[in-house]
Amino acid sequence: MRFTVLVMVAIGIALYLGGWSASWAVRQSSEIGTVVVGHWQANPFSGAPDADPYSKARLAMVGNLTLGIGEGIQFRSMRDEGGRPLRRECTYVMAGSTPPSRVFTLAAYLPEGRLIRPSAGRPGWLTSNNLMRNDDNSFEIAVGPSARSGNWLATSGAGEMTLVLSLYDTPASAASGASSLSLPTIRRESCSNG
Repeated sequence: MRFTVLVMVAIGIALYLGGWSASWAVRQSSEIGTVVVGHWQANPFSGAPDADPYSKARLAMVGNLTLGIGEGIQFRSMRDEGGRPLRRECTYVMAGSTPPSRVFTLAAYLPEGRLIRPSAGRPGWLTSNNLMRNDDNSFEIAVGPSARSGNWLATSGAGEMTLVLSLYDTPASAASGASSLSLPTIRRESCSNG
């Protein structure tokens, strides 16, 4: 009986430590194949059939689909230009030029990967097809919970968020093209918690 208990304890410890170490390795390997442009990050090869096993494991943990190499690239930003984490209760201005792509979308996600669904019937994303631009093709998008005139991406709730800029049918799908992009800046205007 004592031997059986010791075996069960050893198996339990092995399973716990194995699961913990695998989760730690997936979280710590997020830089593998990552391209950084300002505060934006992308993994251009995460949707490739021969992607590294850590990228595949991260995608399986989040549960979101990714773009294939020929489809486009997704950039994520979790921080503003001041280096502060993006928060749903704060108001930001995202400004820049239209990235070279046929279409792009901007959406706000929770840290665990679920789309933020704002209230009042607002969609949780913007597309380049309905984006108001300046004469020089630049744009400004207000991101936050309070309604704004012009381009506005609505958020709701409180806590951290991630902005995802998806470029479809773009020459920047490869790592070399992605690192040469000029991506929009994200400046915090105000925050309800100070």
